[in-house]
Amino acid sequence: MIQRVPLLAGVIVVAGLLLLPPLVGGPQLALPTEALIFAIFALTYDLIFGFTGLISFGQALFVGGGAYSFTAALTSYHASLPVAVLVALGVGAGLSFLTGALALRTRGVYFAMVTLAFAQAAYTLTDSGIGNLGGENGLAINGMPSTLEGPGSETHVYYLALTSLVVTFLLLRLFVLSPVGRVWQAIRENERRALMIGYRPYFYKLLAYVISGAICSLAGVLYAIYVGTVSINLFSADMTIQLLLMVIIGGAGSLWGAAVGAALIRYLDYYLGLLPGSNFVNHLPLFLQQTLAEPLLLFGIVYLALVFFFPEGVAGLVQRLRLGRTNVRTGLMELEGHLDAPLSEGAAAADVPGPRS
Repeated sequence: MIQRVPLLAGVIVVAGLLLLPPLVGGPQLALPTEALIFAIFALTYDLIFGFTGLISFGQALFVGGGAYSFTAALTSYHASLPVAVLVALGVGAGLSFLTGALALRTRGVYFAMVTLAFAQAAYTLTDSGIGNLGGENGLAINGMPSTLEGPGSETHVYYLALTSLVVTFLLLRLFVLSPVGRVWQAIRENERRALMIGYRPYFYKLLAYVISGAICSLAGVLYAIYVGTVSINLFSADMTIQLLLMVIIGGAGSLWGAAVGAALIRYLDYYLGLLPGSNFVNHLPLFLQQTLAEPLLLFGIVYLALVFFFPEGVAGLVQRLRLGRTNVRTGLMELEGHLDAPLSEGAAAADVPGPRS
């Protein structure tokens, strides 16, 4: 029964998301669509961070690589949509393999710095105007099907993002529950022990890194379709830090937690940005107005509170609540057993005949 609860909750959530467009209308789907796309980004980061134990600061390389290669193939080289998607997938897989093969020769903070260096190198090259990448002005997408651009396309893009999220979740869940996924988690817990029992951590970490990078590049394609343009900000360290925060707040090592964390971050970022111009803030004292005019400060406060009170993230909180209910149920059953025991013993003693006189 307990195993069926997460499945039922997932079905209910997906059903609710499917019914969202008719309820709110196309123009109101921008933020939900963005949250769905960032949920895919967070899932790919959770694969290497939450399940394999790799702290990377270069995930933005695959976001930007996928988005830029897709846009360049579609706009500059007039490729068809399927070919452009395949190009983005190939670029993501190739970049993740090449950078991972080098970066994984290091560990810990050195690995994080090497991955950051790769992402910053891509940022600098793109900003320099090399090739047909548009420099700091970015690129606008041309050649998209009418169903995915222009007025009336919001619903189609939303359902495309939702379908991609569900497929990505199921695919990554299949990976992490497989024997390979068990090895990833063993490496996360104790890489040296995994090596001693015969596994090759370098190979398994590289596999996780390539899978994460390839899927992340496809999510970059979705983001390019959603925005309609691509810019060098996709390569920035800020993008990777956002993904790290999403996974931490949602719960590292929990796929659904990473998706929930992504939605929380995007909605917090949006609504905290609306505070400075709201009527509520304008009627507050001046020092409060100045404080609330800094969304990043407010977000930092909220993030610190979440990490302090829920260090294991949303998924950890839900797990603790479920364990608490199970422990309470077990305790009540044990108490009931102790209360029934004396009655049973007394009944048995009454049935025993006394000595004959």
